[in-house]
Amino acid sequence: MSKIGGFVVVKFGGSNFKNSQSYSEVIAKIREILELEKEKTLVLIVSAAYGITDRLVNAVNNFQNIDVRNFLRELYDLHASLLEVTNDGNSYEITEELKELENRVFELERIFDAVKLLHKVPNFAKDLIISYGERLNAYVLQKLLQREGLNFELKMPEEWIITDGKFGNASVLLEPTKHLIEKRLNDWKNNHSIVPGFYGVSKDGDVTLLGRGGSDYTATVLAYALDANYVVLFKDVNGFLSGDPKIVENPILLEKLSYDELEELSYFGAKIVHSNAVEPLKNRSIPLYVCSFSGNFNLSKCTVVSNEKHRSERCVKSVSFTDDVAVVQFFGANLGRVPGVLGEISKSMAQFGLNIKFVITSQTAINLIVSKKDLPEVMRVAETLRLREIEKISYRTDKALVAVVGYGLLDTHGIAAKVFGALSKGEINVDMISAGASEVSMYFLVDAQNVKDAVRMVHNELFGED
Repeated sequence: MSKIGGFVVVKFGGSNFKNSQSYSEVIAKIREILELEKEKTLVLIVSAAYGITDRLVNAVNNFQNIDVRNFLRELYDLHASLLEVTNDGNSYEITEELKELENRVFELERIFDAVKLLHKVPNFAKDLIISYGERLNAYVLQKLLQREGLNFELKMPEEWIITDGKFGNASVLLEPTKHLIEKRLNDWKNNHSIVPGFYGVSKDGDVTLLGRGGSDYTATVLAYALDANYVVLFKDVNGFLSGDPKIVENPILLEKLSYDELEELSYFGAKIVHSNAVEPLKNRSIPLYVCSFSGNFNLSKCTVVSNEKHRSERCVKSVSFTDDVAVVQFFGANLGRVPGVLGEISKSMAQFGLNIKFVITSQTAINLIVSKKDLPEVMRVAETLRLREIEKISYRTDKALVAVVGYGLLDTHGIAAKVFGALSKGEINVDMISAGASEVSMYFLVDAQNVKDAVRMVHNELFGED
Protein backbone atom coordinates (compact mmCIF):
# COMPACT_ATOMS: atom_id res chain seq x y z
CA MET A 1 0.00 0.00 0.00
CA SER A 2 2.98 2.28 0.48
CA LYS A 3 4.46 1.89 -2.99
CA ILE A 4 4.40 4.92 -5.28
CA GLY A 5 1.81 4.91 -8.04
CA GLY A 6 -0.63 2.10 -8.68
CA PHE A 7 -4.39 1.90 -8.38
CA VAL A 8 -6.90 2.24 -5.59
CA VAL A 9 -10.33 0.74 -6.29
CA VAL A 10 -13.28 2.22 -4.37
CA LYS A 11 -16.86 1.00 -4.49
CA PHE A 12 -19.92 3.07 -3.52
CA GLY A 13 -23.17 1.18 -2.95
CA GLY A 14 -26.78 2.12 -3.54
CA SER A 15 -27.21 3.35 0.05
CA ASN A 16 -24.62 6.05 -0.75
CA PHE A 17 -26.88 7.48 -3.48
CA LYS A 18 -30.22 8.26 -1.83
CA ASN A 19 -30.63 11.95 -2.71
CA SER A 20 -28.74 15.00 -3.99
CA GLN A 21 -27.12 15.51 -0.58
CA SER A 22 -25.80 11.95 -0.74
CA TYR A 23 -24.07 12.69 -4.05
CA SER A 24 -22.39 15.73 -2.51
CA GLU A 25 -21.14 13.51 0.32
CA VAL A 26 -19.83 10.94 -2.16
CA ILE A 27 -17.93 13.66 -4.03
CA ALA A 28 -16.49 14.94 -0.74
CA LYS A 29 -15.34 11.40 0.08
CA ILE A 30 -13.70 11.11 -3.34
CA ARG A 31 -11.85 14.37 -2.72
CA GLU A 32 -10.61 12.98 0.59
CA ILE A 33 -9.22 9.87 -1.07
CA LEU A 34 -7.62 11.83 -3.89
CA GLU A 35 -5.92 14.06 -1.33
CA LEU A 36 -4.67 11.07 0.64
CA GLU A 37 -3.52 9.10 -2.40
CA LYS A 38 -2.09 11.83 -4.61
CA GLU A 39 0.28 9.47 -6.42
CA LYS A 40 -2.34 6.86 -7.25
CA THR A 41 -4.99 6.41 -9.90
CA LEU A 42 -8.52 6.05 -8.58
CA VAL A 43 -11.04 3.58 -10.00
CA LEU A 44 -14.61 4.14 -8.78
CA ILE A 45 -17.21 1.37 -8.95
CA VAL A 46 -20.80 2.54 -8.52
CA SER A 47 -24.04 0.74 -7.86
CA ALA A 48 -27.43 1.96 -9.02
CA ALA A 49 -29.02 4.85 -7.15
CA TYR A 50 -31.00 3.77 -4.10
CA GLY A 51 -34.10 1.75 -5.03
CA ILE A 52 -33.55 1.88 -8.80
CA THR A 53 -32.60 -1.78 -9.23
CA ASP A 54 -35.81 -2.83 -7.47
CA ARG A 55 -37.81 -0.55 -9.79
CA LEU A 56 -36.20 -2.10 -12.84
CA VAL A 57 -36.79 -5.63 -11.55
CA ASN A 58 -40.44 -4.79 -10.87
CA ALA A 59 -40.80 -3.34 -14.38
CA VAL A 60 -39.37 -6.53 -15.90
CA ASN A 61 -41.66 -8.74 -13.83
CA ASN A 62 -44.71 -6.66 -14.81
CA PHE A 63 -43.70 -5.73 -18.36
CA GLN A 64 -47.13 -6.47 -19.84
CA ASN A 65 -48.92 -4.09 -17.49
CA ILE A 66 -46.65 -1.06 -17.18
CA ASP A 67 -46.85 2.10 -19.26
CA VAL A 68 -43.29 1.99 -20.61
CA ARG A 69 -43.01 5.66 -21.53
CA ASN A 70 -44.29 6.78 -18.13
CA PHE A 71 -41.90 4.41 -16.36
CA LEU A 72 -38.94 5.65 -18.40
CA ARG A 73 -39.96 9.27 -17.89
CA GLU A 74 -39.95 8.69 -14.12
CA LEU A 75 -36.53 7.03 -14.42
CA TYR A 76 -35.25 9.99 -16.41
CA ASP A 77 -36.76 12.60 -14.06
CA LEU A 78 -35.18 10.99 -11.01
CA HIS A 79 -31.67 11.06 -12.50
CA ALA A 80 -32.16 14.42 -14.23
CA SER A 81 -33.11 16.06 -10.94
CA LEU A 82 -29.59 15.33 -9.71
CA LEU A 83 -28.09 17.22 -12.65
CA GLU A 84 -30.51 20.15 -12.71
CA VAL A 85 -29.15 21.98 -9.66
CA THR A 86 -25.74 23.18 -8.60
CA ASN A 87 -24.22 22.80 -5.15
CA ASP A 88 -25.69 26.17 -4.13
CA GLY A 89 -29.20 25.08 -5.16
CA ASN A 90 -29.48 27.26 -8.28
CA SER A 91 -30.67 25.93 -11.63
CA TYR A 92 -27.97 24.87 -14.05
CA GLU A 93 -28.08 24.99 -17.85
CA ILE A 94 -26.91 21.57 -18.91
CA THR A 95 -29.07 20.82 -21.91
CA GLU A 96 -26.44 18.61 -23.58
CA GLU A 97 -26.00 16.51 -20.46
CA LEU A 98 -29.76 16.13 -20.03
CA LYS A 99 -30.20 15.25 -23.68
CA GLU A 100 -27.54 12.55 -23.40
CA LEU A 101 -29.18 11.23 -20.22
CA GLU A 102 -32.54 11.10 -21.97
CA ASN A 103 -31.03 9.16 -24.86
CA ARG A 104 -29.51 6.64 -22.45
CA VAL A 105 -32.77 6.15 -20.56
CA PHE A 106 -34.99 5.81 -23.60
CA GLU A 107 -32.74 3.18 -25.16
CA LEU A 108 -34.80 0.90 -22.95
CA GLU A 109 -38.01 1.68 -24.85
CA ARG A 110 -37.16 -0.50 -27.84
CA ILE A 111 -36.16 -3.36 -25.51
CA PHE A 112 -39.49 -3.20 -23.67
CA ASP A 113 -41.33 -3.00 -27.01
CA ALA A 114 -39.56 -6.15 -28.16
CA VAL A 115 -40.38 -8.17 -25.03
CA LYS A 116 -44.03 -7.09 -25.23
CA LEU A 117 -44.17 -8.50 -28.75
CA LEU A 118 -42.59 -11.72 -27.52
CA HIS A 119 -44.96 -11.88 -24.51
CA LYS A 120 -42.00 -12.88 -22.35
CA VAL A 121 -38.67 -11.51 -21.15
CA PRO A 122 -35.71 -13.58 -22.34
CA ASN A 123 -32.88 -13.85 -19.84
CA PHE A 124 -30.56 -11.72 -21.94
CA ALA A 125 -33.14 -8.92 -22.08
CA LYS A 126 -33.81 -9.11 -18.34
CA ASP A 127 -30.13 -8.74 -17.47
CA LEU A 128 -29.70 -5.92 -19.99
CA ILE A 129 -32.65 -3.92 -18.63
CA ILE A 130 -31.65 -4.31 -14.96
CA SER A 131 -28.05 -3.23 -15.71
CA TYR A 132 -29.30 0.26 -16.60
CA GLY A 133 -29.43 1.29 -12.95
CA GLU A 134 -25.64 1.19 -12.73
CA ARG A 135 -25.15 2.65 -16.21
CA LEU A 136 -27.26 5.73 -15.48
CA ASN A 137 -25.82 6.35 -12.03
CA ALA A 138 -22.25 6.14 -13.29
CA TYR A 139 -23.07 8.71 -15.98
CA VAL A 140 -24.68 11.09 -13.47
CA LEU A 141 -21.78 10.84 -11.02
CA GLN A 142 -19.25 11.43 -13.79
CA LYS A 143 -21.00 14.64 -14.83
CA LEU A 144 -21.26 15.86 -11.23
CA LEU A 145 -17.55 15.22 -10.70
CA GLN A 146 -16.65 17.05 -13.90
CA ARG A 147 -18.66 20.03 -12.71
CA GLU A 148 -16.45 20.02 -9.58
CA GLY A 149 -13.29 19.98 -11.69
CA LEU A 150 -12.63 16.29 -11.07
CA ASN A 151 -12.06 14.45 -14.33
CA PHE A 152 -13.03 10.79 -14.39
CA GLU A 153 -13.36 8.72 -17.54
CA LEU A 154 -16.47 6.54 -17.84
CA LYS A 155 -15.46 2.95 -18.66
CA MET A 156 -18.23 0.49 -19.48
CA PRO A 157 -18.00 -3.19 -18.44
CA GLU A 158 -18.99 -4.22 -21.99
CA GLU A 159 -15.48 -3.34 -23.05
CA TRP A 160 -13.53 -4.80 -20.14
CA ILE A 161 -15.23 -7.54 -18.10
CA ILE A 162 -15.80 -11.01 -19.56
CA THR A 163 -18.15 -13.48 -17.83
CA ASP A 164 -19.08 -17.14 -18.15
CA GLY A 165 -22.42 -16.11 -19.68
CA LYS A 166 -24.68 -17.36 -16.88
CA PHE A 167 -27.61 -14.95 -16.76
CA GLY A 168 -28.60 -13.47 -13.42
CA ASN A 169 -25.60 -14.71 -11.47
CA ALA A 170 -22.55 -14.82 -13.71
CA SER A 171 -18.94 -15.42 -12.71
CA VAL A 172 -16.16 -13.32 -14.20
CA LEU A 173 -13.49 -15.05 -16.26
CA LEU A 174 -10.52 -13.58 -14.44
CA GLU A 175 -7.67 -14.35 -16.81
CA PRO A 176 -9.39 -13.23 -20.05
CA THR A 177 -10.53 -10.05 -18.26
CA LYS A 178 -7.02 -9.42 -16.91
CA HIS A 179 -5.50 -10.00 -20.34
CA LEU A 180 -7.96 -7.58 -21.94
CA ILE A 181 -7.15 -4.83 -19.45
CA GLU A 182 -3.38 -5.40 -19.52
CA LYS A 183 -3.34 -4.95 -23.29
CA ARG A 184 -4.63 -1.39 -22.83
CA LEU A 185 -3.31 -0.63 -19.37
CA ASN A 186 -2.38 2.95 -20.31
CA ASP A 187 -6.09 3.68 -20.82
CA TRP A 188 -6.46 3.07 -17.08
CA LYS A 189 -3.20 4.67 -15.95
CA ASN A 190 -3.73 7.97 -17.72
CA ASN A 191 -7.09 8.84 -16.13
CA HIS A 192 -9.13 8.26 -13.03
CA SER A 193 -12.09 6.03 -13.96
CA ILE A 194 -15.74 5.40 -13.12
CA VAL A 195 -17.14 1.95 -13.87
CA PRO A 196 -20.77 0.80 -13.47
CA GLY A 197 -20.79 -2.27 -11.23
CA PHE A 198 -23.00 -5.35 -11.15
CA TYR A 199 -22.53 -6.71 -14.68
CA GLY A 200 -20.17 -7.86 -17.41
CA VAL A 201 -20.57 -9.42 -20.85
CA SER A 202 -20.27 -12.98 -22.07
CA LYS A 203 -17.96 -14.01 -24.91
CA ASP A 204 -21.06 -13.80 -27.12
CA GLY A 205 -21.59 -10.17 -26.11
CA ASP A 206 -24.63 -10.68 -23.86
CA VAL A 207 -24.91 -8.53 -20.74
CA THR A 208 -24.90 -10.80 -17.68
CA LEU A 209 -25.54 -9.68 -14.11
CA LEU A 210 -23.16 -10.70 -11.32
CA GLY A 211 -25.89 -11.29 -8.73
CA ARG A 212 -27.15 -9.05 -5.93
CA GLY A 213 -24.29 -7.08 -4.44
CA GLY A 214 -22.34 -7.70 -7.63
CA SER A 215 -20.68 -4.28 -7.58
CA ASP A 216 -18.41 -5.63 -4.81
CA TYR A 217 -17.39 -8.34 -7.27
CA THR A 218 -16.76 -5.79 -10.04
CA ALA A 219 -14.44 -3.90 -7.68
CA THR A 220 -12.32 -6.91 -6.76
CA VAL A 221 -12.17 -8.19 -10.34
CA LEU A 222 -10.80 -4.85 -11.56
CA ALA A 223 -8.41 -4.74 -8.60
CA TYR A 224 -7.10 -8.15 -9.68
CA ALA A 225 -6.74 -7.14 -13.32
CA LEU A 226 -5.01 -3.85 -12.43
CA ASP A 227 -2.97 -5.32 -9.55
CA ALA A 228 -4.36 -2.56 -7.33
CA ASN A 229 -2.78 -1.46 -4.06
CA TYR A 230 -6.03 -2.03 -2.17
CA VAL A 231 -9.83 -2.04 -2.45
CA VAL A 232 -12.33 -0.06 -0.36
CA LEU A 233 -15.98 -1.08 -0.07
CA PHE A 234 -18.11 1.62 1.54
CA LYS A 235 -21.03 0.20 3.52
CA ASP A 236 -23.73 1.55 5.81
CA VAL A 237 -22.16 -0.29 8.77
CA ASN A 238 -18.85 0.42 10.50
CA GLY A 239 -17.16 -2.60 8.99
CA PHE A 240 -17.51 -6.35 9.44
CA LEU A 241 -19.21 -7.25 12.71
CA SER A 242 -19.36 -10.34 14.90
CA GLY A 243 -23.06 -10.66 14.08
CA ASP A 244 -25.99 -8.98 12.39
CA PRO A 245 -26.79 -5.87 14.51
CA LYS A 246 -30.48 -6.36 13.72
CA ILE A 247 -30.38 -9.67 15.59
CA VAL A 248 -27.58 -9.75 18.16
CA GLU A 249 -26.83 -7.35 20.99
CA ASN A 250 -23.65 -5.28 20.92
CA PRO A 251 -21.87 -6.88 17.95
CA ILE A 252 -18.12 -6.34 17.93
CA LEU A 253 -16.33 -4.56 15.08
CA LEU A 254 -13.72 -6.91 13.63
CA GLU A 255 -10.37 -5.29 12.93
CA LYS A 256 -9.04 -8.18 10.84
CA LEU A 257 -10.40 -11.05 8.79
CA SER A 258 -8.64 -13.51 6.53
CA TYR A 259 -9.78 -14.19 2.98
CA ASP A 260 -10.90 -17.68 4.05
CA GLU A 261 -12.98 -16.36 6.94
CA LEU A 262 -14.67 -13.76 4.75
CA GLU A 263 -15.38 -16.34 2.04
CA GLU A 264 -17.08 -18.64 4.52
CA LEU A 265 -19.14 -15.85 6.07
CA SER A 266 -20.19 -14.45 2.69
CA TYR A 267 -21.03 -17.84 1.23
CA PHE A 268 -23.19 -18.82 4.18
CA GLY A 269 -25.28 -15.79 4.90
CA ALA A 270 -23.31 -12.62 5.70
CA LYS A 271 -24.53 -10.30 2.95
CA ILE A 272 -22.12 -7.47 3.60
CA VAL A 273 -19.73 -8.63 0.84
CA HIS A 274 -20.59 -10.53 -2.36
CA SER A 275 -19.64 -14.20 -2.04
CA ASN A 276 -17.52 -14.19 -5.23
CA ALA A 277 -15.64 -11.01 -4.35
CA VAL A 278 -12.89 -12.67 -2.32
CA GLU A 279 -11.31 -14.97 -4.91
CA PRO A 280 -9.81 -12.22 -7.13
CA LEU A 281 -8.14 -10.64 -4.09
CA LYS A 282 -6.68 -13.93 -2.83
CA ASN A 283 -4.98 -14.55 -6.15
CA ARG A 284 -2.88 -11.40 -5.77
CA SER A 285 -2.97 -10.82 -1.99
CA ILE A 286 -4.71 -7.46 -2.40
CA PRO A 287 -6.02 -6.01 0.90
CA LEU A 288 -9.73 -5.27 1.16
CA TYR A 289 -11.08 -2.58 3.51
CA VAL A 290 -14.75 -2.73 4.51
CA CYS A 291 -15.49 0.79 5.74
CA SER A 292 -18.34 2.88 7.05
CA PHE A 293 -19.32 5.70 4.73
CA SER A 294 -19.93 8.07 7.64
CA GLY A 295 -17.11 10.09 9.15
CA ASN A 296 -13.70 10.89 7.71
CA PHE A 297 -11.93 8.42 5.47
CA ASN A 298 -9.65 6.43 7.78
CA LEU A 299 -8.50 2.94 6.86
CA SER A 300 -7.50 2.21 10.46
CA LYS A 301 -11.19 2.32 11.43
CA CYS A 302 -12.20 -0.24 8.81
CA THR A 303 -12.16 -4.04 8.80
CA VAL A 304 -9.14 -5.15 6.78
CA VAL A 305 -9.30 -8.47 4.95
CA SER A 306 -5.99 -10.01 3.91
CA ASN A 307 -4.10 -13.29 3.66
CA GLU A 308 -3.02 -12.98 7.30
CA LYS A 309 -4.36 -15.90 9.33
CA HIS A 310 -5.11 -13.86 12.40
CA ARG A 311 -6.30 -15.84 15.40
CA SER A 312 -8.34 -13.84 17.88
CA GLU A 313 -8.32 -14.54 21.60
CA ARG A 314 -11.73 -16.23 21.47
CA CYS A 315 -11.03 -17.87 18.06
CA VAL A 316 -14.55 -17.21 16.75
CA LYS A 317 -14.79 -14.04 14.68
CA SER A 318 -18.44 -13.99 13.65
CA VAL A 319 -21.76 -15.85 13.67
CA SER A 320 -23.79 -15.75 10.48
CA PHE A 321 -26.90 -17.43 9.08
CA THR A 322 -28.93 -17.97 5.94
CA ASP A 323 -32.43 -19.31 5.40
CA ASP A 324 -31.73 -19.81 1.69
CA VAL A 325 -31.25 -23.55 2.13
CA ALA A 326 -33.16 -26.63 1.09
CA VAL A 327 -32.24 -30.18 2.12
CA VAL A 328 -32.59 -32.83 -0.58
CA GLN A 329 -32.50 -36.30 0.96
CA PHE A 330 -31.65 -39.55 -0.84
CA PHE A 331 -32.55 -42.67 1.15
CA GLY A 332 -31.44 -46.25 0.61
CA ALA A 333 -30.30 -49.17 2.75
CA ASN A 334 -26.93 -49.49 0.99
CA LEU A 335 -26.09 -45.86 0.21
CA GLY A 336 -23.25 -45.76 2.73
CA ARG A 337 -21.63 -48.98 1.52
CA VAL A 338 -21.82 -48.68 -2.25
CA PRO A 339 -18.98 -46.63 -3.77
CA GLY A 340 -19.73 -44.01 -6.41
CA VAL A 341 -23.31 -43.11 -5.50
CA LEU A 342 -22.46 -39.66 -4.15
CA GLY A 343 -20.17 -39.11 -7.13
CA GLU A 344 -22.96 -39.89 -9.59
CA ILE A 345 -25.37 -37.58 -7.79
CA SER A 346 -22.83 -34.72 -7.71
CA LYS A 347 -21.86 -35.27 -11.35
CA SER A 348 -25.49 -35.08 -12.46
CA MET A 349 -26.03 -31.83 -10.55
CA ALA A 350 -22.84 -30.30 -11.98
CA GLN A 351 -23.90 -31.10 -15.54
CA PHE A 352 -26.86 -28.78 -15.10
CA GLY A 353 -24.86 -26.03 -13.38
CA LEU A 354 -26.41 -26.70 -9.96
CA ASN A 355 -24.38 -25.80 -6.91
CA ILE A 356 -24.30 -28.00 -3.81
CA LYS A 357 -23.53 -25.94 -0.70
CA PHE A 358 -22.38 -28.98 1.24
CA VAL A 359 -23.16 -32.68 1.79
CA ILE A 360 -23.86 -34.69 4.92
CA THR A 361 -23.96 -38.49 4.59
CA SER A 362 -24.86 -41.49 6.72
CA GLN A 363 -25.19 -45.23 6.17
CA THR A 364 -28.71 -44.90 4.82
CA ALA A 365 -28.97 -41.31 3.58
CA ILE A 366 -27.22 -38.65 1.52
CA ASN A 367 -28.27 -35.08 2.26
CA LEU A 368 -27.55 -32.31 -0.22
CA ILE A 369 -27.85 -28.76 1.05
CA VAL A 370 -28.70 -26.45 -1.86
CA SER A 371 -30.17 -23.02 -2.46
CA LYS A 372 -33.97 -22.82 -2.38
CA LYS A 373 -34.01 -21.22 -5.81
CA ASP A 374 -32.25 -24.29 -7.22
CA LEU A 375 -34.56 -26.79 -5.51
CA PRO A 376 -37.03 -27.38 -8.40
CA GLU A 377 -34.19 -28.09 -10.83
CA VAL A 378 -32.30 -30.22 -8.28
CA MET A 379 -35.40 -32.34 -7.72
CA ARG A 380 -35.96 -32.67 -11.46
CA VAL A 381 -32.40 -33.93 -11.95
CA ALA A 382 -32.67 -36.18 -8.87
CA GLU A 383 -35.78 -37.86 -10.24
CA THR A 384 -33.93 -38.75 -13.46
CA LEU A 385 -31.19 -40.67 -11.64
CA ARG A 386 -31.27 -44.38 -12.34
CA LEU A 387 -29.39 -45.74 -9.34
CA ARG A 388 -30.90 -48.85 -7.81
CA GLU A 389 -29.42 -47.96 -4.41
CA ILE A 390 -31.74 -44.93 -4.17
CA GLU A 391 -35.06 -46.04 -2.75
CA LYS A 392 -36.63 -42.70 -1.94
CA ILE A 393 -36.02 -38.97 -2.54
CA SER A 394 -37.54 -36.17 -0.50
CA TYR A 395 -36.79 -32.56 0.40
CA ARG A 396 -37.24 -30.03 3.20
CA THR A 397 -37.36 -26.24 3.08
CA ASP A 398 -38.09 -25.54 6.73
CA LYS A 399 -34.44 -25.40 7.79
CA ALA A 400 -31.89 -22.62 8.13
CA LEU A 401 -28.12 -22.74 8.40
CA VAL A 402 -25.96 -21.10 11.08
CA ALA A 403 -22.24 -20.62 10.47
CA VAL A 404 -19.64 -20.06 13.19
CA VAL A 405 -16.40 -18.76 11.67
CA GLY A 406 -12.89 -18.08 12.95
CA TYR A 407 -9.36 -19.45 12.78
CA GLY A 408 -8.65 -22.04 15.44
CA LEU A 409 -12.22 -22.84 16.42
CA LEU A 410 -11.91 -26.52 15.42
CA ASP A 411 -8.83 -27.18 17.56
CA THR A 412 -9.73 -24.95 20.50
CA HIS A 413 -11.13 -26.82 23.48
CA GLY A 414 -14.66 -25.90 24.45
CA ILE A 415 -15.90 -23.90 21.43
CA ALA A 416 -18.29 -26.59 20.22
CA ALA A 417 -19.45 -27.19 23.80
CA LYS A 418 -20.26 -23.49 24.20
CA VAL A 419 -22.14 -23.33 20.89
CA PHE A 420 -24.28 -26.41 21.38
CA GLY A 421 -24.62 -25.83 25.12
CA ALA A 422 -26.18 -22.43 24.38
CA LEU A 423 -28.61 -24.02 21.92
CA SER A 424 -29.48 -26.74 24.42
CA LYS A 425 -30.31 -24.15 27.07
CA GLY A 426 -32.59 -22.46 24.57
CA GLU A 427 -34.22 -25.79 23.71
CA ILE A 428 -33.25 -25.42 20.05
CA ASN A 429 -32.71 -28.71 18.26
CA VAL A 430 -29.77 -29.11 15.87
CA ASP A 431 -30.55 -31.34 12.89
CA MET A 432 -27.23 -31.65 11.08
CA ILE A 433 -23.68 -30.55 11.81
CA SER A 434 -20.77 -30.07 9.43
CA ALA A 435 -17.33 -29.43 10.92
CA GLY A 436 -13.82 -30.12 9.68
CA ALA A 437 -14.40 -29.44 5.99
CA SER A 438 -12.82 -26.01 6.51
CA GLU A 439 -10.27 -25.04 9.12
CA VAL A 440 -12.12 -21.80 9.84
CA SER A 441 -15.77 -22.78 10.14
CA MET A 442 -18.49 -25.13 11.26
CA TYR A 443 -22.15 -25.16 10.27
CA PHE A 444 -25.34 -26.58 11.61
CA LEU A 445 -28.99 -26.68 10.60
CA VAL A 446 -31.90 -25.66 12.80
CA ASP A 447 -35.61 -25.09 12.20
CA ALA A 448 -35.99 -21.89 10.19
CA GLN A 449 -38.43 -20.48 12.73
CA ASN A 450 -35.70 -20.71 15.41
CA VAL A 451 -32.70 -19.46 13.44
CA LYS A 452 -32.59 -15.89 14.76
CA ASP A 453 -32.90 -17.12 18.33
CA ALA A 454 -30.12 -19.60 17.62
CA VAL A 455 -27.81 -16.89 16.27
CA ARG A 456 -28.60 -14.63 19.21
CA MET A 457 -27.91 -17.36 21.78
CA VAL A 458 -24.65 -18.50 20.18
CA HIS A 459 -23.41 -14.94 19.78
CA ASN A 460 -24.27 -14.09 23.37
CA GLU A 461 -22.45 -17.19 24.61
CA LEU A 462 -19.31 -16.40 22.61
CA PHE A 463 -19.24 -12.59 22.83
CA GLY A 464 -21.62 -11.70 25.64
CA GLU A 465 -18.92 -11.14 28.24
CA ASP A 466 -17.72 -8.13 26.23
